[in-house]
Amino acid sequence: MEEIMYHSPDRLFWRTKRILLPVDGSEGTARAATVAYELAEITKGKVFIMHVINIGMVHQIATMSDADSLEVLTRYLANGERLLEGYKNAASEFELTVELVLEQGLPSNKIIEFARKERVDIIVMGSYGATGTGHSRLGSSTERVVRKAPCAVLVVK
Repeated sequence: MEEIMYHSPDRLFWRTKRILLPVDGSEGTARAATVAYELAEITKGKVFIMHVINIGMVHQIATMSDADSLEVLTRYLANGERLLEGYKNAASEFELTVELVLEQGLPSNKIIEFARKERVDIIVMGSYGATGTGHSRLGSSTERVVRKAPCAVLVVK
């Protein structure tokens, strides 16, 4: 029987140093965060914790509630910053290097763009996010990221 190499440099998790964790506050994201933090702890990697404000949703809510789009966006930005800080605080238990990223746009597109630009090794995300509880399939953003990501994607159920 061949010897198993746990620390071979060509293995995915051994070379994983840049981990992207997209967050939306959902239960699926919380489970994915635990996996991302543990992976970063094992590999001594950096975790980019990213929240994307869906601008289409902001405009839709502003229109439906007869509110100013800028006012709605300001609330979303404040909520996004609180969300990111919460995930950063949770990561502190693992003594990790983290970077917070707050973006605006279509979440799947922004996740893919960021992964390309920052040369991310792996994206760790929940199977579905805050907008739905897909029991037998992936959420739409997760599916788009899996299909188009320039790196490995670990989907946490």
